[in-house]
Amino acid sequence: MSVRVSKHVFLIKGENEGKYPFCNCLLIDDRVKCLIDSGAGLSRMMGISMEKIDYLINSHAHEDHTFLNTLFKNVNICCHENDVVAVESVEELKRRYGQPNSEIYSLMNYFLNALNYKPSRVSLRLKDNDEFSFGDVKLRVIHTPGHSIGHCCFLIDDGDSRIIHLSDIDLTSFGPWYGCLDCDVDMFINSISKIIELIEVMNINIATSSHKEVVIGKEEIKVRLKDYLNKILNREREILKLLNTEKSIDDLVGRGLIYSRFPEPRLAYMVFEKVMIEKHIERLLRRGLVDNINGKFKVKT
Repeated sequence: MSVRVSKHVFLIKGENEGKYPFCNCLLIDDRVKCLIDSGAGLSRMMGISMEKIDYLINSHAHEDHTFLNTLFKNVNICCHENDVVAVESVEELKRRYGQPNSEIYSLMNYFLNALNYKPSRVSLRLKDNDEFSFGDVKLRVIHTPGHSIGHCCFLIDDGDSRIIHLSDIDLTSFGPWYGCLDCDVDMFINSISKIIELIEVMNINIATSSHKEVVIGKEEIKVRLKDYLNKILNREREILKLLNTEKSIDDLVGRGLIYSRFPEPRLAYMVFEKVMIEKHIERLLRRGLVDNINGKFKVKT
């Protein structure tokens, strides 16, 4: 199932409404053909002429964006230089979730096997502001770390249409996800702010993302992004409220700060919750807002 976004650009909606372990993909159907991400699901990928794709750009290394890369033969796979190693190595991808002796590492090993996940060879290492010309369509890479160290958005010009593909700055009601070891809250905040500014300066009126519908209108896109950014800040405010008394990170897990409930596999989501809370605690310590008292944390008085 695809939605025309502009003359040459189509949003391929992922299976299960684009929810994990699937994602929406973006097809640029120009003289040179490009696909952004491959994780829409086999039924969706079979609906495009895979042999005609010239470039497959991975927005980042997470498995829901890359797990069907190997369907595409004789294609130039592209990814930001900071995420290349995790696209090319299953072991590195798993290490970004947790250390080899951890339970989350074992769970990811099981899950990637269930997906029949295979690594893929990257042909082109991307950097911030790299540009592509596919014919009428021009694309610029916008490095937006936070969700992963190599996460990228894409500014796309298609004639009179200017599109921002937000990748996993995905405007979901859940908000930003930063549950891998290479995630960074400060970087995520800066990346969202960078995109909001870009939308204003470049007068962008169309936004696509990896897990939600197309958003139309510059002001509407900015409102959605600001709401999305505020999810991070609201989580932090709730953590600070709880740290009026000393608490360990384990004390904070399960209080609904990130996930209101833990779906199955429950253990994996509890680990993600813990990692995300740890990221907030690290940020609060850097900002001098909390004290570390023998492994417990309390608002600085």
